[in-house]
Amino acid sequence: MKPLLKKVAKRIHAGVILGALVAVYVGFYLIQTVQHNYQLQQQITQLNGQIKTLQTQTDALKYQIQYYQTNSYQDKEARAKLGLQAPGEGVVILPHSDPTTQTEPNQKAKAAPKKSNWQQWINFLEGHS
Repeated sequence: MKPLLKKVAKRIHAGVILGALVAVYVGFYLIQTVQHNYQLQQQITQLNGQIKTLQTQTDALKYQIQYYQTNSYQDKEARAKLGLQAPGEGVVILPHSDPTTQTEPNQKAKAAPKKSNWQQWINFLEGHS
């Protein structure tokens, strides 16, 4: 009976080893599948975000196109770019500012001699400007 018991023990031992190997293989495959599904879910989330952003931009462009087709926008652009005016409306043309008139106050400040720092402090403490 002992040899029969040894054969049965060897078969049980081989079955346990084979079962453990199958369990490890299935576990490894399961982990890979879960990881792959997680990565796909991340990509789906990212692409859905991009879709929402693009949809928002598309809506904004649609509204912009509608605005550009309105009469008020066309009138505004005709006035600004072509210098047109409505009947009974007056136009005021302002002259461009001369760059030399803007530098005159700066030239006056440059004309005054620059005092040293300690002289400015003395004038300040004495109450002189």
